[in-house]
Amino acid sequence: MRDIGHLEIGPLRMTLRASSVARVEYPDSAYAGFFLPPSDLVSLEAEFGSSAAQGGLEPLITLPVELVRKACAFPSGEPLWRADRHWAIWEDEADLICCVGIHQREHARQSCRMARDGSKAVLSIDPELLGEDPDRFVSPLVYPMDQILSWGLLSRCGGVLLHAAVAVHEGVGWVFAGHSGAGKSTLSGLCHAAGDRILNDDRVMVFQRDGQWKVAGTPWHGSGRFSEAAEVPLGGLFFLKQADSERMEDISPSQARLELLNVAAVPWFEDTWSQGILEGLEQIVQGVDCRRFHFTNTPAAVQALRRIQELGGEVVA
Repeated sequence: MRDIGHLEIGPLRMTLRASSVARVEYPDSAYAGFFLPPSDLVSLEAEFGSSAAQGGLEPLITLPVELVRKACAFPSGEPLWRADRHWAIWEDEADLICCVGIHQREHARQSCRMARDGSKAVLSIDPELLGEDPDRFVSPLVYPMDQILSWGLLSRCGGVLLHAAVAVHEGVGWVFAGHSGAGKSTLSGLCHAAGDRILNDDRVMVFQRDGQWKVAGTPWHGSGRFSEAAEVPLGGLFFLKQADSERMEDISPSQARLELLNVAAVPWFEDTWSQGILEGLEQIVQGVDCRRFHFTNTPAAVQALRRIQELGGEVVA
């Protein structure tokens, strides 16, 4: 078994492995920077020591994922969780089995057996999806499978995945949280037009590294198609609410908990995973500046954010 690539998302590293000499390709631009061929990682480790790709940072947790060309039948019995017609998860003693591509099919397009403790995973891919070349894997680990695996890994390192965007201003990341229609992509576009870097406009990872809060982009972008593989210090977290004028509202810790539960990806089907995520959310409530941002879909929203940022997060009257 040999390493044939690495998918690095925030503090997580998913090491792709295969029994043969194989190559992996990720043609989707959203994964540019997140996928590293083995040669790239070797070069980076030569430069940064044992550090990872994103700014020379070590992953907080690593998951080996074995790739297998094989069509798998669906597990018997009712699943623990079913995401409409797209994917479902079953349990099998110490393992979870996730199948993607389940609608009107005799076997899954992808089936992943993963240890509950996040120590290993085997990803079986329908050979029909891979073509005739037995040594070529095209985008083997992508949404939603990579996101599902990330839930288990984040639960072990105190991180959370939020439905949110992040704009980087003067090296600090400001997170805008909300579900579809809340204005994440709109506000991201306004910040981008004003000169900010947008790491993602739909899903971000929030976690602690060496006692400091960080935010990282993911490949799972929104309508603005922003997805950058980078990690920056976290300045604050704003829950979005569209309004007729700009206003920053303080909220209580209990309100912040409810708001976070509304935008966090909590894998309720697995107790150990969900408990780890809930503990991470509580740490955010205790350690991160959380506000509600009432804003208009105009450049005035960015001007209001700039005033907050210039004052180090203090509320502007």
